[in-house]
Amino acid sequence: MIRLALKVAFAAAALWAVWSFVPLRGRTLADRWHAAPDGVAFAERGWAELAGGRAAPKPQARQKPAPGQRPTEGHTDSDRKAVDRILSERLDGRP
Repeated sequence: MIRLALKVAFAAAALWAVWSFVPLRGRTLADRWHAAPDGVAFAERGWAELAGGRAAPKPQARQKPAPGQRPTEGHTDSDRKAVDRILSERLDGRP
């Protein structure tokens, strides 16, 4: 009797693993279940996919943004000189 219970538990664990982790045509059965409004819709969608041989719609990839202007530097020569002065003071150890 214990052997039968262990076999049933093992079979249930295997079914749960397939349900939760094995993707079929890109989605797991658990994902499909959560996407369907009810059990009937889940079964109809699954049957239609099996009978039609049509894969589930794939999510669209992100499209590349349109190429814009290259970034330009907005600093002036006086800004660069001020940064150089601050860095030289800090590196020399002066406060």
